[in-house]
Amino acid sequence: MNEKPGRAASPPRQALAVVLSALGQMPTLEEVTIEPPGEQEVLVRMVASGICHTDLNAVRDARACPVVLGHEGAGIVEEIGLGVDHVHPGDHVVINWQPRCGSCRRCATGRPDLCENILGTRSPRVFRSGCPLHVMLNAGTFCPFVVVPSAGAVPIRSDMPLDRAALLGCAVATGLGAVLYTAAVQPGEGVVVIGSGGVGLNVVQGAQLAGANPIIALDRSEERLRSAKAFGATHTVNSATESMTQRVSELTSGRGVEHVFEVVGLPGLMGEGIEMLCRGGTLTMVGAAAREEQLCFAPRRFMSQQKNIRGCIFGNIRPEVDLPRFADWYLEGRLKLDSLIGSHVPLAAVPEIFANPSGQTGTRTIIEFDRP
Repeated sequence: MNEKPGRAASPPRQALAVVLSALGQMPTLEEVTIEPPGEQEVLVRMVASGICHTDLNAVRDARACPVVLGHEGAGIVEEIGLGVDHVHPGDHVVINWQPRCGSCRRCATGRPDLCENILGTRSPRVFRSGCPLHVMLNAGTFCPFVVVPSAGAVPIRSDMPLDRAALLGCAVATGLGAVLYTAAVQPGEGVVVIGSGGVGLNVVQGAQLAGANPIIALDRSEERLRSAKAFGATHTVNSATESMTQRVSELTSGRGVEHVFEVVGLPGLMGEGIEMLCRGGTLTMVGAAAREEQLCFAPRRFMSQQKNIRGCIFGNIRPEVDLPRFADWYLEGRLKLDSLIGSHVPLAAVPEIFANPSGQTGTRTIIEFDRP
């Protein structure tokens, strides 16, 4: 494995993990072996992991199988490899599934959020029956232990509850970052949020933090729209009973809004979002569409009104700066996280959630791992 010599590593660990063996199949709980961390790597004992729509969609479009699922999580450093000095055993960390290389053209020119060479471990660290497994988004958090590149473990304050901290690693970072960094919403600008799930609610509270007005939340669920109100929406529209485009037009006196965030991942909704924009407005695509989907719109009108479309991954955040900052904001009372959690489940319950995702209540289901 070409690891540099150093102190003796710990023995491999055995654990159960949620593994997707092939596209179109349901994931199963499998016994795996986790190797110790190599140079510039960190072994984290997971405490909590959120179940994101990206995880559920992996059954449809995972890039490689077999793969350990999961990417949104938090835990405690168990062991560090050679050269790691920013965390130590016992530190509380959020998993950063986008560790940047620091040396590609984008990183070198001050845009590490657009890194062209996201890092994984130097060699496979998780095995099933002696065969290496992929790990989803350089993380694989549906396992009691994960090995990540050094930058994949971001230290946070120890008084931050780790089930809340897990949410920072995707739902919160993506939602807040989409507003504050990707779209750079300014005070007084109008915002529409299409989809009021875990990420959408964080777009709403990001818009409130940015001073946007109005903040219009759209969804088919009255329960989620009530949550959007609690998170800062000034208006809500039930798209099951009202025309979204018409209602947004009415609420803005026919002008439209500066920003629309599509958080569902459906091209039809993206197209409607374009129609809700005012002159010079921007559609920010946050929801992950299926890989084969196409977006169609009227280019002449789009061009004439000087509109824009932007893609958003991980909210264009700076993980090492923003994840600890978001933890501070929660403990200062500036961020709502408690009401994002619908339930806590053991790891063994996860395959059934994939088989029946609509049976989940609340916004985010959190996997809580057994504590030693």
